Amino acid sequence: MKLLSVGLTGTIEEIRARLQRDCGSLVQDGFRITIDELSKGRYTFLGCNIIEGELSFRNYERIKKLLKHFVAKLLTDQILEREEINIIRKIIDRNYSYLSVEERNIVLETTLKILSNGGALLEDFSLSARHSQILNRILEYLDNHHELVLDGFITFRLKDYRDRLAQIVDKAVDEYTMDVEYKEFIRILRYFVDVQQPRIKEVHVVINANDTFKLLDTLGQPIPSQYLENFIVQNSEVINYEDILITALITIAPFNIMLHNLEAAKSPNLVDTIKNIFVGRVAICPGCDLCL
Repeated sequence: MKLLSVGLTGTIEEIRARLQRDCGSLVQDGFRITIDELSKGRYTFLGCNIIEGELSFRNYERIKKLLKHFVAKLLTDQILEREEINIIRKIIDRNYSYLSVEERNIVLETTLKILSNGGALLEDFSLSARHSQILNRILEYLDNHHELVLDGFITFRLKDYRDRLAQIVDKAVDEYTMDVEYKEFIRILRYFVDVQQPRIKEVHVVINANDTFKLLDTLGQPIPSQYLENFIVQNSEVINYEDILITALITIAPFNIMLHNLEAAKSPNLVDTIKNIFVGRVAICPGCDLCL
């Protein structure tokens, strides 16, 4: 008697072996389940049949419930471990066809990284949450159906799951776009620095705890900057000291920059930005009186 049937595409050997192993646990209860294969077009259907054991109504319901859990767990793992990345690829290809193949691969890797790292975006969409959601959805379906085609189930029964993946892809594209814009911004600033004649050979940057900074020369004297003063006056309502620091350093264009007291920097990207603009010119002080 056939209890359940699952329609799959692609390689099925691993799924069949795992299903056979799970069903083997029923032998100790006096039941033997066989798995048969039936090809229909591009699908291979794995049918679960019971051939031994006293199949009363009570036994039938118990065996079917166990089998449903076996199949639901197996298919949930298949979706998360194999199908999820294919779903993401399709979303990227459909929604961002204007990106090059290389760019799409970057978006794919970024999406997978977001899914792996979690964060606020995945508050209710972590791996365990996705597993629980999909598992319950499959169990609900198998309560009323004896046959499940995985492709169709993903398409028609997991739309909310696919929509959430699409949102994460959108986030990955935003991150990629911001990264491209940042690199272009850095390239332009680097060009300005390269074409300018340095006004001072070496600048010491001391970062303070209140987000401000001091620019000192090699003698420890403050470096005057008329442009810097004008910039602060013009933007006195909203002062971004990190932007002011970058602007001041670009204006001075020193040969060497020594960074002090980095622990006080609130932005983890500040040092990287300075290093990226002033390539080969930046050193970090290991500790001195200015760092205290």
